[in-house]
Amino acid sequence: MLTRDALAIVVRIMAPYVGDTMARSATEAHFQRMGIANGIIDDVQLDVLLAKLGSGLNIFLGKERSATVIAEVRAALAAEARR
Repeated sequence: MLTRDALAIVVRIMAPYVGDTMARSATEAHFQRMGIANGIIDDVQLDVLLAKLGSGLNIFLGKERSATVIAEVRAALAAEARR
């Protein structure tokens, strides 16, 4: 999947919970720290990214709600990958 597509999906789903700015900045920061540049993001990188984002969301949303949001992100990413 293209990185820009993954970024857009993650931000779109997280934004209602933490705001657009926080969703975008957190996701972009993790992309940078993980060395994910513009191009392709693979399944392993997506799993690591979502685990990191989920940990951060735990602080703001609690464990259960965070798991729900990350599951929603996973489903949206999987749907996009099937296109």
